[in-house]
Amino acid sequence: MELQEQQTKALSSEQKNIVFENMSDGVVTINGEGRITYVNSAFADLFGYSAAELLNQPFDALFLSNKKNKAFNRFFRDCFKKNCSAKKELVKYQTQKDTLFFHINASLLHTAPKQSSDAFPGMMILLEDMTDACRLKQHEHDCAYTFAGLVFCISGYLSIWSLTKFTLKLPLKTDDYTMMIEGISFLLFLEILLFTSLSLRDIGLIPKRGMFQKSLKETLLLAAGACLVLLSAKVILILCGAPIKEKFIGGSIAGMTNYMITATVQEFLARGVIQTCIKSLMQVRYQKTFGVILTSLLFSIMHLPFGFIFMMGSLLLSLVLGYIFERHQHMWGCAFLHWSCGYLAMCLFF
Repeated sequence: MELQEQQTKALSSEQKNIVFENMSDGVVTINGEGRITYVNSAFADLFGYSAAELLNQPFDALFLSNKKNKAFNRFFRDCFKKNCSAKKELVKYQTQKDTLFFHINASLLHTAPKQSSDAFPGMMILLEDMTDACRLKQHEHDCAYTFAGLVFCISGYLSIWSLTKFTLKLPLKTDDYTMMIEGISFLLFLEILLFTSLSLRDIGLIPKRGMFQKSLKETLLLAAGACLVLLSAKVILILCGAPIKEKFIGGSIAGMTNYMITATVQEFLARGVIQTCIKSLMQVRYQKTFGVILTSLLFSIMHLPFGFIFMMGSLLLSLVLGYIFERHQHMWGCAFLHWSCGYLAMCLFF
C-alpha cells in the first residue's frame, strides 16, 4: 500500500487523471469533510451520474441514505468512524431499478498531517463492478438447485410407477399419472418461488411485450397447420384400413378444460423448469440444441407408463415445442400448441 501511494504521488495531476479515466473500475476520493474531490467516469456511470454532478457533493448524502443497502452503508461508516487504513469487501447495492454488486477497496489518504488521532484524513475508493459475475454465479446456483429437485421428483415418480405396476400389481389410471406430473410441477414451482432468485420471466411465465404479438401469430398458424396434418392423417389411415377409430369422435367441454390445465402444467415443467435449467447449466457449443434434446428425452421418460408409442410421440412433440420455446422465450405458445394438437389427436385416434 505504501509503494502504491508513493507511485501515485510521483504522478502529476494530469497523469493521474489519464490513468484513472482509462480504468474500467470506479475511482473516487473523499476529503476530511466527507466531500467528493475526484471521481472518474467509470464510477459516475455505475450510479447514473456525470462526474460534474458528483464533485464537491457529500458522499454520505448521495450514497449512504438508502436503508436497504445495509452492508454498503456499514462498510463506509466503519471506515469513517474507525479510520481503517485499508479495507476490502464484496457488497450489494440496491438502486431504484436494479441490484448491483461491488468489490470495494478503500484506503485512507495521508496527504497531510492529522489534526488529531480521531480526525478523518480522507479516503480513496476503488470500486469494481462484480454484478455480472455474481448474477451468473447465482443463476448457476439456482438452476443447479432446481435441477436437483427435478431429478429427485422424476426418480420418485418412476419409483412409484414401478412399485405399483410390478410389485403391488395395482393398475393406475391415466388420471393418476397426470395428477402425479401436475404434483411434481407444483412442487418445483414452489421450489423456484421460495428458494431461488429466478423470476417468472426467467422460467417463461411472463413474455416480453414486443415478442408476444409476433409469437401469437406464429402459434396460431402452427396450430392450424398441425391440426390440418392430424385430420389428413386420420383420413389416410381410414382409407388404408388402419385399426383406429372409424369416426371423428368429438370431446367434451370438461375434457377440453382438464387437458388445457394439463398441457399448461406440463409445458411449465418441460420448458420453464427442465429446458431452462439444462440450457443454463450446459455452457457448451450448441447449448440450446442440447437443452431441447435432453429436455425432450426426460419429458418422454415421464410418459413411459403410457406405453412406448405414446412415449415416442411425446418425444417428437417435445422437440418441436422446445424449438418454439427458444424462439418465443415464453411457454404460452407451447402450452396452446400442446393443448390443441394433443387433444385433437386423442379425439381422432385413441
